[in-house]
Amino acid sequence: MKTSTLIAVLLLTTAGSAFAQAPTEAAPTAEPKPANLEEKVDALDQKVRLLERRAEVAEEVAAARNAGTGSKGDDLVLKSGNGDLTLQFNGVLQADGRLFLNDDARALTDTFTARTIRPIFSGSYGKLLKWQFSPDFGGGVATIQDAWVDLALGEHVTVRVGKMTVPFGLERWQGTASLRFVERAYPTQLAPNRDLGILVFGDLFDKRIGWSVGAFDGGPDNSLTDTDNNDSKEVVGRLFAQPFATLENDWLKSLLIGGAVTWGDQNGTDASPQTPSWKTPGQNTFFSFRNGEKGKDASGAAITLPNPVANGARLRWTAHAWWNGGPLAFLGEYTAVTEPVSRAGTSGDWKASAWQGALSYVLGGKPHFSGTKVDTPFRIGADGWGAFEVAGRVSAIAADSATYATWADPAKSARQATSFTGGVRWHFSEHYRLFVDYEHTVFSGGAASGDRKAEQAVIGRIQLAY
Repeated sequence: MKTSTLIAVLLLTTAGSAFAQAPTEAAPTAEPKPANLEEKVDALDQKVRLLERRAEVAEEVAAARNAGTGSKGDDLVLKSGNGDLTLQFNGVLQADGRLFLNDDARALTDTFTARTIRPIFSGSYGKLLKWQFSPDFGGGVATIQDAWVDLALGEHVTVRVGKMTVPFGLERWQGTASLRFVERAYPTQLAPNRDLGILVFGDLFDKRIGWSVGAFDGGPDNSLTDTDNNDSKEVVGRLFAQPFATLENDWLKSLLIGGAVTWGDQNGTDASPQTPSWKTPGQNTFFSFRNGEKGKDASGAAITLPNPVANGARLRWTAHAWWNGGPLAFLGEYTAVTEPVSRAGTSGDWKASAWQGALSYVLGGKPHFSGTKVDTPFRIGADGWGAFEVAGRVSAIAADSATYATWADPAKSARQATSFTGGVRWHFSEHYRLFVDYEHTVFSGGAASGDRKAEQAVIGRIQLAY
């Protein structure tokens, strides 16, 4: 074989071998047919919905982060994401101890008591609605203190409906957590407490004038009224002025003077006389109307005599004043009541009046109508001792001497009582307070031998209020 022929054969063999080892190229796949217009619209719609949902989730997460607990001073507040709906929680706990001195006969009981156990739930919806619900479990008895709703009709007028504090007595209007003494003075015992009704209130002239007008079921003095026993209602009107409220002078701006009136028919029955009773600061009853007395009928048979009952239009009125300047605070109040009463064909007006004057001095803080403000709260291991307050008060209550013996038993009920109170307070903060009061009460009448024995009491209180 010729050399040239051999070289040609080798070249052909190598090329064929290389071609055999080369990978076979895959056949091209068919392109999917383009989707029709309806399918394209559906796909775009799904993408839009997905984006919208992602935006909603982002908003919900942001709202959840913004919602939750907030603060209003030291109060606990829950609010919605946009802040329109709020829920606030407060509470008052008052634990008292009462020790009676000069009580050799042990007629009065030394005791510890849970005077107030009151959770307070309140809230609002924007600037339109406000509400409050306050049960109380003090003394082992469940009651409803407040259950009302406010509707704002404008910046200066509000309508309140439900169970509420009747706007009459000044010390009652302060609220239990703001008191300067363990117990309220005697004018409060002639005033309404809580009642069911409707109230319209507001202010004028940059809040220098305040006014209230309302209609309520009506009930005995100083009572919690939950039901009514007659169709008649009691109307209430209150007017007060803070003439220097817009001034910067601390010695003038707090001055408040005012008064109130209630009027309405009261119709009691023998089972529910609708007549009041009075208690000392130590919470011992010293005056009540005749009740369940025994007697004889025309034939000489023993009977239970009918009770005196409220029977006509009761009129109450009060005048009061508050002032605090620097470390000093003063509260003065006068209340009077006239009420028709009847018993077994005998009728007449029962009259009573009460007054108080109270003065206090604060060191390390400042007195205020809503409670003493503390400069530096007490904390263990830190500077600050809270605030200390010294307070004194004189208060008296009396029934009309002309009708006293007709409606009350002089051997059991005192016609008049005068209480002298001195006390000290340690305000650990605006939430924690320790009270110690000494009460000395003298009576006119109230015992078979003449005057009821004077009551001397040391009353202490630990208060937690938020």
